[in-house]
Amino acid sequence: MLAVSRSVPTPDAVARLVADAYRIAVTDCVLLRSLVNDVYLVHADSGRAVLKLYAADHRTPAEVAWEARLAEHLADAGAGVPRPRRTAAGDPVGTASAPEGDRAYLLWEYVPGVAPAPEAALYRRFGALVAGWHAAADRFAGPARYDRRGHDDTTRAVLAALADRPADRALVASLGSAAGTALRRYGPALDHGICHGDVTLDNLLAGPDGLYLHDLDLAGHRPRASDLTGVAGTRYFDDFAAGYRQVRPLRDADLAALPWCRVVALVANLHFHLVAKPRLCGTDSVREGWADRTLAELRRLAAELR
Repeated sequence: MLAVSRSVPTPDAVARLVADAYRIAVTDCVLLRSLVNDVYLVHADSGRAVLKLYAADHRTPAEVAWEARLAEHLADAGAGVPRPRRTAAGDPVGTASAPEGDRAYLLWEYVPGVAPAPEAALYRRFGALVAGWHAAADRFAGPARYDRRGHDDTTRAVLAALADRPADRALVASLGSAAGTALRRYGPALDHGICHGDVTLDNLLAGPDGLYLHDLDLAGHRPRASDLTGVAGTRYFDDFAAGYRQVRPLRDADLAALPWCRVVALVANLHFHLVAKPRLCGTDSVREGWADRTLAELRRLAAELR
């Protein structure tokens, strides 16, 4: 039998899994997205929910249980986070056997809403939401969760993937090293805590009850400035920062370190598109242009940092 790196369960199989684990009457199940993790929309007599099935090599059940407890805490605090549902046995996370190994899963409440259009007023609300998220996360009593792969390891893997592109390799090597040095220098002056890990409009929903920030599987302990990197490259950063300051202060050191946090985030993005994604989707995925656009952004940032 061939080894399997990633399986995609059928919606019917997921429907049975949810019905058994949560003791609800499932009427339909649809696969919404399949990449690192698989996401399904579940229809039940009690309403809709979203089942997220985590890749076996992405998050362990213990890591997903940490995410679930954090989400419960944030939802209780009114921080604009969907609430995960515990299994019928009261467990924060479920585990399903798959050909590639055990896969953790969470059933999330369905939040009705739409992807909002970018505008200044929205980004002010977005900034206030993220600041409230950070403030609530400061009160989370759970253990720390750090990235499995550090910036130095990520940079080395990207450099290997760029072996036949010497100019791009030199750019990543120079900026990656400088970012590591700068963030170590700023270290103690930075606001550290639990970060969402992917603060962009892609993970924001505007619903009848306000804004919701979902997709917490990259959450972990980092400099808080790292949660500003997705917005820092947009024309709306000043609006976002103004909204953030209405709830929580932004330190001068965090703003000074922000360009270097952007470098770290862009190198991590390169790792996804040059190393991780090809393993899931094949090397043809590199032709989609995401890596080239990320390298172009690094070049622009390098010019700014000179």
